[in-house]
Amino acid sequence: MKLPAPLRGLGRLAAPHLGTFFSFSAIQAAQILLPLAALPWLARVLGPDAFGLLMYMSLLPPLVALVVDWGFQLGGAREAATLRGDRAALGELLGAVFSGKILLALACGLAGLVLLPVLPHAADHPAAYAAALAMGAARGSSPTWFFQGAGFGMKRMAAIDVGSSCCALALTFLCVRGPSDWPLYLCFTALCKGAAYAWLSLGLARGFGARLSLARGRAALARTRTLFASSVASTLSLGGGQLVLGYFLSAADMGLLVAVSKIVRALVGLANPAIQTLFPELCALRGPRTARAARLLLVFLAATTLFMLLGAGLAWIMAPLLIRVALGPDYAAAVPVLRLMLLLAPLYACDRVLGAQVLVPLGLESQQNRVQWAAALLGLPLAALMALWLGVTGGALLPVAVEGLTLLGLSLCVARYCPGALVPGGRLPG
Repeated sequence: MKLPAPLRGLGRLAAPHLGTFFSFSAIQAAQILLPLAALPWLARVLGPDAFGLLMYMSLLPPLVALVVDWGFQLGGAREAATLRGDRAALGELLGAVFSGKILLALACGLAGLVLLPVLPHAADHPAAYAAALAMGAARGSSPTWFFQGAGFGMKRMAAIDVGSSCCALALTFLCVRGPSDWPLYLCFTALCKGAAYAWLSLGLARGFGARLSLARGRAALARTRTLFASSVASTLSLGGGQLVLGYFLSAADMGLLVAVSKIVRALVGLANPAIQTLFPELCALRGPRTARAARLLLVFLAATTLFMLLGAGLAWIMAPLLIRVALGPDYAAAVPVLRLMLLLAPLYACDRVLGAQVLVPLGLESQQNRVQWAAALLGLPLAALMALWLGVTGGALLPVAVEGLTLLGLSLCVARYCPGALVPGGRLPG
């Protein structure tokens, strides 16, 4: 049986990068699928209240990781891709990024102290709160951006990342035995991820002669501030809305909602390895080879949309089984929530392609930034209204609404600034 034409075309165009793709796939599994494997155990041994506290506190690490990563996931990878083969310049880039990340981690620590008495549940569980902040700082320190841009070392990076996640998962199964143990999950993840990324970063620093410099660190932060602002808006559209929902919904309802969100994010995250693999290559295709880049983008958008629609449809059919396996029989109320939130899958995949694969490689991150901030800011009051009107159902529909607004805005930007990006025979701006 022949594959659909978009999938065949994508396979031919992406064949040279399969090794990097599988490495990113392994990292994706370590970051999303392996933590999901802990959900059935945690849901059973913690009970609804403690599990809800853990799920709510787990909203903080992605926010901290976002700040510590800044805009380097895309901006750093893009810059490293242009410096391939120049060890001295790559060493300077490493030193600048490491310096910037240290400044950001310190800033997050100070902000955490200020917010301790403000955030729900933080003052009542300060040790878990501190572990959540440390977990976020550890995740944000990942040097994946460098291996991605420089074009080497992804297999080693993937092996260490997967190993650290497996270690955290094993410690969770061994040590989390009752409701009072819920903070240990945050501690184990922070320890395992922090140790793995610190070891990788120190090895890169020694190998490339990277040196810390506050001046270069501040300059690196300035160069990627627009991409950081876009990342903040993207995370705020989900995490910020869920934090607002926490003021209106019970801990048990928030636990159910966040757990379902993790399942859906795992599904939509299946597209990320291909996006991360192709990003530096698309950056290198600007200029006389932009027709090939436009063809690659068109095929990739079609294949990604088709894949997400099929995945969401399959998950909708299997929703009762997924919830029973992932959370247990006591969480049957999560089935309709999951089915509503699956509408997010194709929207999210299309947004990632239009933003990270079209606008950012062309240097149009400012346009992406404006769209994402507009959608995120609209999502905050929308979260309060939907929680008051629809309860948990409103919480499930919130990310779908925000992602739909983002897709509309990004589509208008692509149509205006690079109309040839997604049409047969089109060309990208040089």
